[in-house]
Amino acid sequence: MRNANPRLSKLHREGRVFGIVAVTAVTISLLSVGAQLLSVAAPIWKSGPVAATLLNVIAQLVLSAPAVFYACGLIRARHVLRRIGDGEIFSQDNSHCLVVIGISVLSGAVWSMIVAGLAPTNQYQYHDHAVRAIRFVAPDIALAALGLALIMIGRVMNAAV
Repeated sequence: MRNANPRLSKLHREGRVFGIVAVTAVTISLLSVGAQLLSVAAPIWKSGPVAATLLNVIAQLVLSAPAVFYACGLIRARHVLRRIGDGEIFSQDNSHCLVVIGISVLSGAVWSMIVAGLAPTNQYQYHDHAVRAIRFVAPDIALAALGLALIMIGRVMNAAV
């Protein structure tokens, strides 16, 4: 679809570029999760311990959940930017998708923080563990705030529509 308005044409091109980047990122993320799951499940194919391996697969699924949440958010963002590029800027569909993107980012960040809190600690390495936990949780806090901001922007946009 070609737009007569040069701004919309630019948005259309940028939306297409983002779509390619988003699909690439989602594909790489999901392939990475799949590869991790297959590598953890590999002992089953070599007649290894089934129960322990299944527990490791479940643990890997729990650890990989944020990547799936973020992938869902990227797919929704791709849809929003495609519609914006087509000239549909302020719409209820876009505002709803912004809320869903925010929920996806917030869910991934909260899930990641919860899982980080489940890591076992050694009583002699508590200080090191605390410093490491702060370093790893800080980006998740920022992502949670970003998710909340997207939810609010989507709700404000919906009220404006």
